[in-house]
Amino acid sequence: MTRPEWLSALAQARPEVLAALAAPVETSGRAEVIRPAARGLLLATAEESVERAAFHPGEILVTTCEVRMDGALGHAIVLGADDDKARHCALLDAALQTGWPDSLRILKTLGEEQTRLAAIRQAEHERVQATRVHFDTMDPQR
Repeated sequence: MTRPEWLSALAQARPEVLAALAAPVETSGRAEVIRPAARGLLLATAEESVERAAFHPGEILVTTCEVRMDGALGHAIVLGADDDKARHCALLDAALQTGWPDSLRILKTLGEEQTRLAAIRQAEHERVQATRVHFDTMDPQR
């Protein structure tokens, strides 16, 4: 798993999973919080459907955090106001960059979280597809 992939997996993982994975890293004493968890806003960008022009419908609340561990800088940006999740993500990012002894288990758990999320998205997609209608006949698509 590459760093962009694990950063994405960390941001989408359940908070309780991250807390369990980050606990040994946090208690090791090797990590230093450089920038504590703080809230901020990101500009949302969407594409207009007719002319395909970008527009900004609003802002998104995020929480950011930075942690240094053995020379590596761990970053986190998570949706919403969740200081603990941001700190845990930053800790795990730094740990994975430094070759933390338990890195393989962390990556395996993140892979399992990604698989779980993919199954949820697939089920949601199937529910949405079941509601499609052919407007020429008004028959549901099956």
